[in-house]
Amino acid sequence: MYFRYKFKPNQLNGPVMVRVTSDSDTCATISIQSDLCPIHDLMYDIEYDGMFQSMTRVAAITVTPGFSTTNDFVVVVVVHPTDYTCEHLGHELLDQIRLNSSKPEPGPKPAPLFNQRKNVIISVETTMTYREYIFPTLITVGLLLIIYLLAYVGTILETEKFIRGFNIGEFEYQNMSDGEAEAGEIAPAEDISKSATIDYGSTTSAKNGYQRHKTTDSIGSVDYCEDLNDVMEIRRTKVELNVADLSVHSNDYKYRLYQWNLIPIAIFYALPVIQLVAGIQLIVHFTGNQDICYYNYLCSRPLGVVQQFNNIFSNCGYVLLGILFLLIVKHRDTKYQAAVKERPILGRKYGLPQHNGIYYSVGFSLCMEGLLSASYHVCPTGYNFQFDSTFMYIMAGLLMLKIYQLRHPDVNPHAYTAYIFLSFTVLIEVVGVYIQTIYFWISFAVVYIVATLYFTSHMYYMGVISLDCGIFARISHFFRTDFFTSPKPLYMDRFVFLVLVVTLNFAAAIMGVVFQPSDFPSFLLAVFLINLLAYFAYYVIMKFIHGEYPYPITIFCGFLTMVTWICALYFYFSTVTNWQLPAALSRVKNMECLVLDFYDNHDIWHIISSLALFFGFVTVLTLDDHLLNKPRNEIKVF
Repeated sequence: MYFRYKFKPNQLNGPVMVRVTSDSDTCATISIQSDLCPIHDLMYDIEYDGMFQSMTRVAAITVTPGFSTTNDFVVVVVVHPTDYTCEHLGHELLDQIRLNSSKPEPGPKPAPLFNQRKNVIISVETTMTYREYIFPTLITVGLLLIIYLLAYVGTILETEKFIRGFNIGEFEYQNMSDGEAEAGEIAPAEDISKSATIDYGSTTSAKNGYQRHKTTDSIGSVDYCEDLNDVMEIRRTKVELNVADLSVHSNDYKYRLYQWNLIPIAIFYALPVIQLVAGIQLIVHFTGNQDICYYNYLCSRPLGVVQQFNNIFSNCGYVLLGILFLLIVKHRDTKYQAAVKERPILGRKYGLPQHNGIYYSVGFSLCMEGLLSASYHVCPTGYNFQFDSTFMYIMAGLLMLKIYQLRHPDVNPHAYTAYIFLSFTVLIEVVGVYIQTIYFWISFAVVYIVATLYFTSHMYYMGVISLDCGIFARISHFFRTDFFTSPKPLYMDRFVFLVLVVTLNFAAAIMGVVFQPSDFPSFLLAVFLINLLAYFAYYVIMKFIHGEYPYPITIFCGFLTMVTWICALYFYFSTVTNWQLPAALSRVKNMECLVLDFYDNHDIWHIISSLALFFGFVTVLTLDDHLLNKPRNEIKVF
């Protein structure tokens, strides 16, 4: 059957929504066609013209005034003889590509039931005009501009406080010349009578003829450059480490590589993504098949060929707040470098080493997350969900590296190593989308467990264990020395934390093998985020244990981070689509717009999660500002 509808004069400035509802799960197809003969109202030809959707209980198609030259259209409803289309459409291609032996084959199509009937209610509703889009978009931009203003004022005030920290301890070094500050701090072994015995755990306190001087804990100079690495390796095995021990090679260039390497990576990743989603959108536009993309059709705000403009625009928060974070880091960096230029000793002996390359990379990643999330929402499906999550992996990985780098600058990996690992993670994600056999999950669990053991060993021994052919022999030697010949672990704090981390990750690997979640990208992202949260919690707890109390701005931003994440996750789990279901069943979850008749639940998730990420970044950025005037050899490593 079909019904004709003609645009009213007051509806020519914006689209209308054709909503079809039913109390029956019987499968049907809804088609919007021009009011021109012939009308395609049969099973085999209904998809030949216009736009169409499969439906069970809900269908909604937004029609623009330019859809037909006659300003009218026809709504066609065809009931299927079976429910096969609604139960499998959208998953047939994935079932052919995905190798999943753990799930049964769909089997033959059921026999037709010619007495299928369905009661439907068809309504045509006026939606927002294009001019009415201006108000919610301006409200969103205005909210972000207010945050810009507050962040700018806060940054100016806190940066001045940050830099004034240099002058608080000025009496300690105002009479010290740079020559005295750079005096040798490694004495030859023949001066052993003037040296103190230091507990280096499972390693002796002298190596290759060198002994640490009694009055200092840092390596300002060495008699022979070739012995520097040996001395550094000895220092890393001390039971009580300070930042001076792990900031010998204070080379900012190493960390600048993070930002400069990420830019070409992002460009080469984003260009094919944009080309792909643009092509898919054109296919949807010209074929009219609205079962390809998983939109919230009850809150569809189209603009041009873009079906869901609101889902795309709501990602602007990631981009604008990413730019804001970059500006904050740049402002602090400029002020710090100016202060260090006046007193070079400050940059070498006081506070944590200020390497901002990873911060720049994190801010740029937030911008790219907004761009790629917008690209994904041009046509959201299970095939391109990785576009929405790739830079979430990168941000989580970079933040973990940054927190570790704060007190381990000489041990942190190079940018090349970090990005190779992250690219390998993305590769595993792509494989997990298409291959979900038990063999994949077992292989993934083995790789996951081995990687966990390596990273925890690296953290426990402060980078002494390197990744090469002798890694297993060294790990075995250290374990025999530290755990079988000692009454307790040498590095108790690290040991307790890493045991919890290993247990947590082993449990995640086992759960993956047992339950085999179909949404592998989300599973992998959850693993990254849980590890990030665990390490951040450990870092904060250890700060308080060592009597280090952050500034109020850090506590305030941490509180805002927690509140915004709770709110964001509420909207994230209030799903309005589900690409793990066939398109017709996913539309049952569709909901009306929630805010300003423009944003749905997922749009609110975009906006609030961008705020949560921004506040979280600022929390980490200001976490150790109170240590700026403290000598490095008094700042503990944990």
